Amino acid sequence: MPRLTTADFAKAFDVAEPNLPPQTTDLVAAHCFDYRQLEAAERDRVMLDILRRIDGKGFTRVGAHRDVIWESAWSELRQRYHDCNRDLTSLNPSFMSAGRIVRLNGDYVEAVDQRFELSAFEVFRDWLFRTWFEPFDNVLEFGCGSGFNLAALGRIFPDKRLTGLDWSPASVVLMDEIAADHGFRLSGRRFDFFNPDTSVTLGANSAVMTFCALEQVGSRFEPFLEYLLAGRPALCVHMEPTLEHYDADHLPDYLAIRYHRHRQYLEGYLTRLRALESEGRIRIHTARRLGWGSLYQECYSLTVWEPC
Repeated sequence: MPRLTTADFAKAFDVAEPNLPPQTTDLVAAHCFDYRQLEAAERDRVMLDILRRIDGKGFTRVGAHRDVIWESAWSELRQRYHDCNRDLTSLNPSFMSAGRIVRLNGDYVEAVDQRFELSAFEVFRDWLFRTWFEPFDNVLEFGCGSGFNLAALGRIFPDKRLTGLDWSPASVVLMDEIAADHGFRLSGRRFDFFNPDTSVTLGANSAVMTFCALEQVGSRFEPFLEYLLAGRPALCVHMEPTLEHYDADHLPDYLAIRYHRHRQYLEGYLTRLRALESEGRIRIHTARRLGWGSLYQECYSLTVWEPC
């Protein structure tokens, strides 16, 4: 049975396998990454079900109107955190382990472990944090949600000052609770992508990150981008679904595009960054498709850039 290996992750990250941090390599070994290819009839049923759900308008659309939904979601997760005796693993969003049919290398596979997607993300996140964030004293996550990324970063770098920003008041309160419970240098703060609070300062010793959060602004990313350009953080890291990486002539990618546009997720951001780079205003370090995702899309695309 095939499985993802350290060599596969190194290829996805565009690094030599021996250069993976040992902690990242240990994570690969600790999780089950076995999977099987789908038979042709199974694959057809998966794609047909996706099309039917898209055509049946079975998905909500993103935007500022969803603030009530996110407040409810993070309030429920905050309660789960309390019910689980402040266990950090309770912060993992349930949608990251929603099923065993996942995307891999441009196709659909069935994972042996339902945790496959979350485990792959944890490997990626560990490599990402150890590779890109070590130099910075301050790290801010915009759209921090449950705070599970900041908690992971705090475990790796306990001396860093961390800020979790979200438009959900429940999320903001949860950040402060996590800090008090686990001793992280973490604080929460309210933030709206559509109306950025310029009193939230960035600067040369700060790094910014978003994880499947900027997707919620659709094509209305300009206010946040202008905020970043004006604030001049040392580094901006985004893991977001990125239309520019899909191939519309490849059926699984075409379905991901259909899904992405039906949900009205982030569109045009990487294209805008490339235009800014051509103007000499920013430098893009990497813009990569990592090669795996959930049933409907690949949100695991990495973009890293800095203002010039």
